[in-house]
Amino acid sequence: MNPGDLASILVVFLEDRHGKALVRLSNGTKTSLPHEGLDLVEAGEDLPEHVSRDDLTSGPVRERYRRSARVHGDPLLSTLAEAMAHLVAAVDASTEEEASSDAASRWFEYPAYVFDRLDAEDRHRLADLFRDAAMKEPEGTWRNALLKVPDGFGLNEDED
Repeated sequence: MNPGDLASILVVFLEDRHGKALVRLSNGTKTSLPHEGLDLVEAGEDLPEHVSRDDLTSGPVRERYRRSARVHGDPLLSTLAEAMAHLVAAVDASTEEEASSDAASRWFEYPAYVFDRLDAEDRHRLADLFRDAAMKEPEGTWRNALLKVPDGFGLNEDED
């Protein structure tokens, strides 16, 4: 397996939490994932005692319930959003010696202005792209920094 390859694991959906799916992983820990990253394999009460990895990757369980993943369109758009998210998080994480807060504010003033001009649907779509970039990272401080990018630009706020 190489970085960027798609992989699947069996998780148990627990609840919707702030627009994300809270799930339990096979090791017992919990995490949240975008709903579009999940495929319904089978309702919990209908699962057999044991579901093998083969069933999930090539067997009848997958074929019966598999749906195509929703994508946000152009891979270039996703790549640009991912690059922007990492840039913003890196600047936000920088020290005052590396980049003053005044300079950072100036650097992001125009992107914030442009993003604010988007309609609500496109702002939410861009926020999803930023979150998708964050979810590619392992759990930890860097992922958490990337998850803050949409809120930093006010992309989740609806117009009044």
